[in-house]
Amino acid sequence: MALLFNYSSLKKIASNNKRMLSYSSRLKNICQILCLICLCFTKNSIATQIESDKNNDKFFKLVVALYPPYNYKNENEEIKGLNIEIITAALSSVGYKLNVEILPFGRALQYAKQGIADGITLWHSDNRTQWFKFSKPFTHSELVFLKAKSLQVTYQSLNDLTPFTIGTVQKYAYPKSFSHHLKIKKDQVLNDEKNIRKLILGRIDIALIDKRMAQFILRKNHPKQQYLFDSAGTLKNENYYLAISKAATNYQQKYQAFNKGLASIKKNGILEEIISRYN
Repeated sequence: MALLFNYSSLKKIASNNKRMLSYSSRLKNICQILCLICLCFTKNSIATQIESDKNNDKFFKLVVALYPPYNYKNENEEIKGLNIEIITAALSSVGYKLNVEILPFGRALQYAKQGIADGITLWHSDNRTQWFKFSKPFTHSELVFLKAKSLQVTYQSLNDLTPFTIGTVQKYAYPKSFSHHLKIKKDQVLNDEKNIRKLILGRIDIALIDKRMAQFILRKNHPKQQYLFDSAGTLKNENYYLAISKAATNYQQKYQAFNKGLASIKKNGILEEIISRYN
């Protein structure tokens, strides 16, 4: 009787285990199917969003060089600056999202030429029109001769500067009339901050520098000395443009959208308000 009971019990347990295994297998299959459905749904959603953004073409990729206060990173590594604020406001007013990346100038220019980026901020030149369609100008760069207020000189011609040593920055594209002037003593440094520092220390007489950049560097890094300097005069004014790559998708549409947005922020006073904060 004991043997019969044990055999019967074992048979019953085996049957129960079989049913449990069958249930577990079905449950596992159901979970796998649900995971696949969720995965497919997620992939389709992402793909749909990417395709939607692409089709709507309301996205603008901008590359710029590091050039404060026009383009720079703040203490939190956020990309800020006069040009960035203007372009953001103009594109936002016509429904565009802006993505900005700071790169060395040469690489940024190549990315824009090739259409890897939609555009770059540039001064206008006829040669560049083969790659870019230039927007309406939105601000300008004023290249000035920064000097100590105690130095009595006013720039009217380059010959006025021959008695002085002028600080410049390596690889900057200065006007040929200046860079080829043989009688002007030039002292080259790696960047504008070093140029300002040498001016403060009296190692150069004049620094050739963008006016806004000079004000930005003095306020940020040399606040006690910022009121000791003024300009002997302006060498050149250059307008800034959004240069839109002809290799970019729908570049004509983006060109028209930016100009429309720029006109809008001019009309409503936003452009003037942004510029005033950097003067």
